Amino acid sequence: MSKLAYALVITIAVFVGLSFTYMNNQSVQINYLTFSREVNLTVLLLVTLLIGVLLGLLASISSSLKARRNVSRLKKQLKSQESAGI
Repeated sequence: MSKLAYALVITIAVFVGLSFTYMNNQSVQINYLTFSREVNLTVLLLVTLLIGVLLGLLASISSSLKARRNVSRLKKQLKSQESAGI
């Protein structure tokens, strides 16, 4: 992606984020078990998004590590077959 396209995407994302924050500047009450608190809607949504991103990264790290182990195992298997002359 060119630098201009990248800058355009970032500018649009910042504009959408700022307009979203401006238009949703309300307080909401969170009730969970015995916990109750009033927070800004934008903050609540950003925290929820951050938690989702972190959970997604954890899930992707797990599958990435499995794939790396599999690649390593296959490379060792290939080396042993090449050295055996198969």
